[in-house]
Amino acid sequence: MCGIAGFIGEWDAARLSDLTDALAHRGPDGRGVDFLPPGNAIGLPASAVGLGHRRLSIIDVAGGAQPMWDADHTAGLVFNGEIYNFRELRKELEARGQRFSTHSDTEVILHGWRVWGPRVVERLEGMFAFGLWDTRTRSLFLARDRHGIKPLYYSLPGPGQIMFASEIRPLLRAADRAATMNRSALYEYLLRGWSAQESTVFSGIRQLQPGCFMQFDPAKGAGAANIERYWRLQRPGSAPPAASAEEVSDTLRTLFDNAVSSHLVADVEVGVLLSGGLDSSAVAASMARLVDPSSIQAFTIGFGLPDDEIPFARSAASHCGISSNELLVDPSVFSSGFTDCIESLEEPIAHPVMQTTWQAAKFVRQNVKVALLGEGSDELFAGYPHYRLFRPPFSLLPRRLVRKYAVDVMCLMPGSRTLARLMTPGSCQPDALEAIERRIQAWFGGDDDADDMLRFEAETALVQNQLMRVDKLTMAHSIEARVPFLDKTFAEYANALPFGLKTEKGVAKAIFRKAMQSRLPPDVLHRPKSGKKGTQALLPMINALLAPGGPLHHLIDEKSIAARGLFDPKATRDWIDGMGSPAVRHHPIESRRRAKFALALAVLEQWCRLYLDVDRRTSPVETRHIPEPSSARHSPNVL
Repeated sequence: MCGIAGFIGEWDAARLSDLTDALAHRGPDGRGVDFLPPGNAIGLPASAVGLGHRRLSIIDVAGGAQPMWDADHTAGLVFNGEIYNFRELRKELEARGQRFSTHSDTEVILHGWRVWGPRVVERLEGMFAFGLWDTRTRSLFLARDRHGIKPLYYSLPGPGQIMFASEIRPLLRAADRAATMNRSALYEYLLRGWSAQESTVFSGIRQLQPGCFMQFDPAKGAGAANIERYWRLQRPGSAPPAASAEEVSDTLRTLFDNAVSSHLVADVEVGVLLSGGLDSSAVAASMARLVDPSSIQAFTIGFGLPDDEIPFARSAASHCGISSNELLVDPSVFSSGFTDCIESLEEPIAHPVMQTTWQAAKFVRQNVKVALLGEGSDELFAGYPHYRLFRPPFSLLPRRLVRKYAVDVMCLMPGSRTLARLMTPGSCQPDALEAIERRIQAWFGGDDDADDMLRFEAETALVQNQLMRVDKLTMAHSIEARVPFLDKTFAEYANALPFGLKTEKGVAKAIFRKAMQSRLPPDVLHRPKSGKKGTQALLPMINALLAPGGPLHHLIDEKSIAARGLFDPKATRDWIDGMGSPAVRHHPIESRRRAKFALALAVLEQWCRLYLDVDRRTSPVETRHIPEPSSARHSPNVL
């Protein structure tokens, strides 16, 4: 796990160092930069090529330094992630005459490039984002893993020019203008609580979408970038296995164990982030079957609130025979650490659990630097409450109503009409708002709306609301988070299961619970997803922090709202304060919608103060004061 950066264009070695060192928190164990001056690199008089890397050493700790070049220096690579099948690929490549000089997974990509070219991405199983410069074709190849576990951002400052990085902040620092907001992404954020567009909330900065690669040929000028999708989940339920529920659950257990086993590949200790819910407990139980349980460290945090997760996590750890590390955190950290969370996220997301992730990563880093998580299960097995609407009696309603209610429950954000009423005329384009709200309709059209909703969430909310949060907040503490539920083989099998196996008789993730029933204690196996209290849904506590007199109220008071100019201060405050009325307070959806919107406004205001009100061209890029590693390579060399 690392941070990568690079460019093609009219920049110098100092710019490359600046880009790379802005990612120091992602890779405190090593540093490498390779700079190819103009002319030598691509034959264009003013263009240079730069590759930068910050390393978090997990596999082949002693070797594997990057940028890594092949034997004849025709291809150079910077890579972020882990390739879990690298040993199998290495054997296959060695049988085809390739010779390796390290034991790292990085080198497998280089040799795979020589043999398979761009199709190498189809052979890789794991989480990854990488940039590869090929001196023969004088082109750059960028790729991102299937599910978007690892981020990859880029900008196109001019014809034949590109900058890329694992995070947005280095690109902001290198830009020749102050940051400005992308209105389309802002609208999606206000409607969903996150934005999963190719264009980020920063104008001019984009993200390579999951399951895609880009071939960038600078000689083609304005048409240099060519993006291609190499993988996506098929429509859920499109190929249901012809098997009984017992056979399916047996297959799920086997595939899940295979996935967890592959995610344990490391030359350092691997722990598990244990919430006490079904998903992370299943990960822990599988780990305990694969390695000595006494060697496994589980990490759990709680806030001392009702329905705290620590007792459930303790039960799961005890049942599996693994070591339980627990930390009780004062709820006040949500406000004291709010700014740090928003800065590390880089793009605003209105996720109540952000501080849970932040504090958990901080806790884990005191002991290990790799941890397995349960992310991805809900999107594969219909684990969220809104999937109940696709089962009787709710599914007897007209499909358009079921779909509308499901989206309402999923997002818990105001619709376009409400937003248009709350926003100022100068900041709101009602037609654009409605068009973005209607985009979700393109995801529906199959035989089953539930299957369509699963695919929509897997390709949007999972990426930007879940995986982005996990990556940014764990890497801020130099933690590698692994998500075995998104193993390619397991995810494809689970995705293809019919919806009837996933939600049965009102029980979410029914088939996966059946698969795990012999491995987990009843209080964990049958524990429902927290919906009102606890660390899974912290909105009640956040309400108090945002209320008048609360430590975060200054972000959403009328003065701040008026100064920002996006919303009408009185109308907005009246709408938020309306959650105190009996009609709203006792409404299960509307009360939480207004609470979440208050959080979304606070996040947006703090984000604006961090990124729009400060010119990052002149302000230092925050690197969390990580010391320079002894293995650093300062090599603005010509290759």
